[in-house]
Amino acid sequence: MSLFKVSKTAHKWLSLVVGIQLLVWLGTGVYFNLMDHHKAMGHEFRAHSHQETKAGNLNIVPVSSIASAPPISVQMLWILNHPYYHFVYEKGQHSYQKRNSALFDAVSGERAQLTAAQALVLAQQSYSGPGQLQKAQLVAPPFDDYVTQQNPMWQIDVTDDNSTRIYLDGVTGRVIRHTNDDVRLKNLMMKLHFMDYGNEGGFNHGLIILFAVFTLFLSVTGVLWLVQQWQSGLLKINWRTRYKPVTVTFSDDGSRSDISAKESASVLDELANSEIYLPTTCGGGGTCGKCLFKSDVTLPTTSAEKEQLSERQLKQGYRLGCQHKVSEISTIEVASNRCVDSCDLVVTESKFLTPFIKEVTFKEKSGRKLAFKAGAYMEFDVPAGVNNLCPVDLPAKFKPYWTDFSQGEFSHSGATRHYSIANFDQESEELTFNIRWQTSAGNYAAGIGSSYLGSLKTGEEIKARGPYCDFYASNNSHRERIFVGAGSGLAPLRSIIFEQLKKYNASGEMVLVYGARTEDDLLYYDELKTLEAQFENFRYIPTLSAPSDSWRGESGYVQKVLSTLLNERGEPWSAEYYLCGPAAMMEEVEKIILANGVPADLIFKDKFSR
Repeated sequence: MSLFKVSKTAHKWLSLVVGIQLLVWLGTGVYFNLMDHHKAMGHEFRAHSHQETKAGNLNIVPVSSIASAPPISVQMLWILNHPYYHFVYEKGQHSYQKRNSALFDAVSGERAQLTAAQALVLAQQSYSGPGQLQKAQLVAPPFDDYVTQQNPMWQIDVTDDNSTRIYLDGVTGRVIRHTNDDVRLKNLMMKLHFMDYGNEGGFNHGLIILFAVFTLFLSVTGVLWLVQQWQSGLLKINWRTRYKPVTVTFSDDGSRSDISAKESASVLDELANSEIYLPTTCGGGGTCGKCLFKSDVTLPTTSAEKEQLSERQLKQGYRLGCQHKVSEISTIEVASNRCVDSCDLVVTESKFLTPFIKEVTFKEKSGRKLAFKAGAYMEFDVPAGVNNLCPVDLPAKFKPYWTDFSQGEFSHSGATRHYSIANFDQESEELTFNIRWQTSAGNYAAGIGSSYLGSLKTGEEIKARGPYCDFYASNNSHRERIFVGAGSGLAPLRSIIFEQLKKYNASGEMVLVYGARTEDDLLYYDELKTLEAQFENFRYIPTLSAPSDSWRGESGYVQKVLSTLLNERGEPWSAEYYLCGPAAMMEEVEKIILANGVPADLIFKDKFSR
């Protein structure tokens, strides 16, 4: 048998194997898109319980008096209103990896062990369903419905319609997860999707590597087959590039221009080659919705156009230049400013919320209400002039933060600056922005845009364009979302969170990890704590890098808090991640997320450097 016949036979069989797995991926992908993420994460009957942490009259012994081998970390825990020390002697990078630890009574100093009765009470506190909890059992791995877990766990079965099972940490009694039939179905789909037929508990295993080799071999044999087809004359390649004439009408003045454009290229690219530039901030990715043109014939509507354009625009014949080939058109109409509005904004209020961040609120001068997706931003034209280095209306409580910065004024030749909108379109008739006053210190120049917008008084005007919408929430309202921000980067995240909860009633779990320096630097702290109390599916984790002694929240940087959060999650790739803040922070956060196996297309970023 010739080499070609062998490769052809192998190609057919490999295409069958790869094709079946592709169908499996398609089916599981549809399931992931349609499933109820709240139920699939085991949250249907899960209640969040909080242990009492008041010492009262208890005499807590110091850690140094505990008779134990030296631990690598010690943590005080309150279990059923009693304090304990958790000594960890060895542990893996992830919470599910093998760990050696012990529990000590923080009052007596004696070694402690949770009883089945205590485990049952802790499980009951975490369960809000109608079922009856059975006896708690301390079970050693492996576990059928938690294959990656390498530590003993308390297992409590529940007699309800969804066959709920509750797992607690075998040492501390911490609720690790609720699993039920919805979770088991999701785990099965994950196994099929990641080809984890050997129950490795992940996607980096030998079978998927072997499948990648098969796919590579399939590609190689496919190329060999194409070469054979071409040599036999069954495959003909047309090397000629085809061009066609296109008439472009400019709507501003009615003038026309005839160009010759490559049929196989996009309208956006070929217009640019003819020095007709359509606006774009996404580089032709279909996510900014700015490269508008109007066709004289009805063109098919792509998913990106349905996402970015209104029904009225689509009915009028508007399409995106990045979504269509030149071969589809013959006459089009373009306008350089049709994809975005230019407006005059009037200041209605300006006040400092933190020592360096000012909330400035505008309304459109004509009274027109601007519609936009949460996460949008506006482009401001800052005229040439002289700005103050420091604000003149700084509240007295914030003045100590400014004593080390330069005073006086500086001149500039004008600039264009972008600021994210902090509210969503139905929250108010106005537009709210968080302006972080860029100080002049060291090698950093004062901020032209921040010092100008921060100095505007009520009633003063500024020209702006927008809103631009290229950072917004996906359409999957059931999916868990984790937001990570710092400083004024909270603005677009706040907008998206409030829109999802209050406008769309999103049911997916949301977590906001927000970093600031001190308590005074926490932007919208009271508002976000109120939101957390109002919505069970929203969790707010403020983190301070320089907290006071009275601070009882997280300390350090958001990177550390996020790492801990991801370690607690068994499946970090099941969530979406929205990031906004300083470039260095975002870069480190993105690396942490990617290192936990999260695909890059689930990470959405809004950069300060825009």
